[in-house]
Amino acid sequence: MTGWRLALSLVLFVVITGPFAALAPRPAPPPARCAGCNIVLVSIDTLRADHVGAYGYGRPTTPTIDALARRAVVFDDAISQSAWTRPAHASMLTGLYPSEHGMLAVKRYRKLAANVTTLPEVLAREGYETAAFTGGGNVSAHFGFDRGFSVYRDDGRRIEDHIAPISSWLDERSGEPFFLFVHGFDPHKPYKSRAQDRAALGLAPTRAKSVARACRRGGGGGDVSPLVDEYDAAVHRGDRGLGRLLAMLERRGRLERTVVVVTSDHGEEFLEHGGCYHIRTLYEEVVRVPLVIAVPGLAPRRVAGPVPASVSIPRTLLELVGIAGHGMPGPSLLERLSGAVNAEHGEQWVVSETEGRRTRSPRSGRVRALRGDGEKLVYWLSTGLVEYFDLHGDPGETAPVESGTRRGRLARRLTLWASEHRLHDRPEPAGPLPEAVRRRLRAHGYLN
Repeated sequence: MTGWRLALSLVLFVVITGPFAALAPRPAPPPARCAGCNIVLVSIDTLRADHVGAYGYGRPTTPTIDALARRAVVFDDAISQSAWTRPAHASMLTGLYPSEHGMLAVKRYRKLAANVTTLPEVLAREGYETAAFTGGGNVSAHFGFDRGFSVYRDDGRRIEDHIAPISSWLDERSGEPFFLFVHGFDPHKPYKSRAQDRAALGLAPTRAKSVARACRRGGGGGDVSPLVDEYDAAVHRGDRGLGRLLAMLERRGRLERTVVVVTSDHGEEFLEHGGCYHIRTLYEEVVRVPLVIAVPGLAPRRVAGPVPASVSIPRTLLELVGIAGHGMPGPSLLERLSGAVNAEHGEQWVVSETEGRRTRSPRSGRVRALRGDGEKLVYWLSTGLVEYFDLHGDPGETAPVESGTRRGRLARRLTLWASEHRLHDRPEPAGPLPEAVRRRLRAHGYLN
């Protein structure tokens, strides 16, 4: 080929292929990693996502979470695997759905089966120091939640109660890595805040009386704003406790090599669907929770699309710190953390389960929900009632769609899911409730 022909060929190659080369997809970034890092997993019980500033709430309820979110990965649609404390936390520590670990009904006092592996057990085998400081009750050692932890304390109701014992625990060890699980019942009923929390939200200095009467039949005229005020103030108290925890870790120089996860086990209902509190339904106000993950060196970002907030915790954390071959079940959010997979990467489906008291209402007993991107199916197994919601047009889940191909498709998908997620091993009887556990459960309304 002569010189001018070669030059012309090169010019044509650049002109023709250049634009297409620019449109070619870039290689995905490698998955996020923080090999050997410490892990701090914080569960603020009963914290619904839409009462968190980072999720668009107007009140300044969560300045600490909001600040953390600005340097973390925030999952916009994190869906809990249950509507109450015990099954959701069992999923959080095992990677198993409630149907698989079997801890689902309130009145059946069971503990984790002996052959179910927990996240702290795996981390302990890998050389991690493991400790948990929890609010007890439904996450007490009585139900097996102490498995794998070298230290397990369940005598502090709120996150602020754990700061001093955590500080003492850290004083006893200078080495790393460690896994710290922190849980508090701050926004769980009965809501209790301090004057500074109420002042931060512009509320009256003292708590209003009988704020729950709107949730009782025939009482209060349906005005739940006083109850929401109390809840928000309690949320602020929990967030303030989180701030003290993170500040204490930072003073000790522990945050530079620490993965921090802040989430919740479930949310709370305020008459959106005819009742208050949680357990019995799987509507968005009860199952959509915050999920904020801060990884050293990882750029902050928002992740769209539904993800499982509970069962994804074990595998995600183990892979984040470089532990392979762990055998833990459940999905991993590692690629989504790094941006290697976006919301357009196939359909995402999340299942939640709960079992409340069976009544004459068709919306009672055992219920299962399938959450997609903008749509949702709720199926009451006890009564046969099925509800399909188009969340784009009906985000409040007020008008179920009675028929349609999408409704049938989700129903078939949920049936298939149930056939693939059966009981892993029957949970063991927990035995008589210790008085401390009984007292905490009664305080939270579980024995009433």
